[in-house]
Amino acid sequence: MEDKLRLTLDCVGSIKKDENLCVVQLKEKKYDLQLTFITNQNMGCELLMRLDDSPVGKSRLQRLLPEVMWESLRGFSDSEDYEMCIESVESDGEYRTVLYNKIYGGHYDIRLADAVLLQEVSGIPLYIRKSLAKSQMFHPTGKRNVTALPLNVMPLEVLEKSLAECIENEDYRAAQRLNEEINKRKSIIKEDERDEGN
Repeated sequence: MEDKLRLTLDCVGSIKKDENLCVVQLKEKKYDLQLTFITNQNMGCELLMRLDDSPVGKSRLQRLLPEVMWESLRGFSDSEDYEMCIESVESDGEYRTVLYNKIYGGHYDIRLADAVLLQEVSGIPLYIRKSLAKSQMFHPTGKRNVTALPLNVMPLEVLEKSLAECIENEDYRAAQRLNEEINKRKSIIKEDERDEGN
């Protein structure tokens, strides 16, 4: 465990001016760091339900598919048989997260949002590589409703909206950084399309 940090779900919020996307914040307790990523509204609602510690909230979860499926599988497997780890950032801006079976040695790629949901449902721990945490995690800002999100994991549509806002607000330094990331992503998309055509 020396090369990994344990993450837990901290909060789920919204993105200003975009109702279809949610911001998810994970926390790491030992070094007081946070990892932020963006997911769709439906997954945001699923995660938000798991943060409700009230008796009504907990009873509401008992009949939902993820909880029912995990409960039905518990006789065959235990959360201690698995772990998940955020390994890298892919060229498309997605975190590469892997579910490891510690008993049989199998591993499976899983979306980060699904990994967080699986951790909430099953207790399977979610980690991030320390080497990746150095570039992707931040100390909490201390400001309410403000969080840090690395450019390399912002969805393309969010980057483009942010670029338009920066230009409108005449923040050309931020606009230049956003434009560079957008151009990098679009060139990767074009390369991938060319490779698929060959």
